Amino acid sequence: MAAILPGMEVSMDSTSRKLMKELEEMQQTGRMLRNMSLARMLSLETGNWQPPVDLYEGKSEFFVYFDLAGADRESLSVTANEHQVRVSGKKELTAQKAIAGIHQLEIEVGVFERTIHLPAAVQVDGVTSGYANGILIITLPKKRKKGKVCITISAGEK
Repeated sequence: MAAILPGMEVSMDSTSRKLMKELEEMQQTGRMLRNMSLARMLSLETGNWQPPVDLYEGKSEFFVYFDLAGADRESLSVTANEHQVRVSGKKELTAQKAIAGIHQLEIEVGVFERTIHLPAAVQVDGVTSGYANGILIITLPKKRKKGKVCITISAGEK
């Protein structure tokens, strides 16, 4: 069994397990590169830092995970349209009075904003979100495609 999303298990054959392992390795490499990205820390669009994001696709919805450890839920704002979701807010650390120097500085603080473009249109009125343990999860149901419908013709009255 392999986990696609947290809490979601799928049984797979050996080829699928191998592909899944390669995908997980690619994700780790992508995370390392993203963490080294100056563009993520100093966004050209907003001038603010950008939180890391994971975007997953399910059968009928998209799941967007924002890593916002330390952000107060009250400071967060989520807006969505059919093609993108935008999260903004502010993350602050408690100031320490006795700091004499800094030896390592990695935690992003201050105002942030991040817009994620979605691979397909979503139903805006069905979007939900939840924030727990520093992770904001936004669930966006896919928009139902309009298409042709076969209509059966019944015998009419004479």
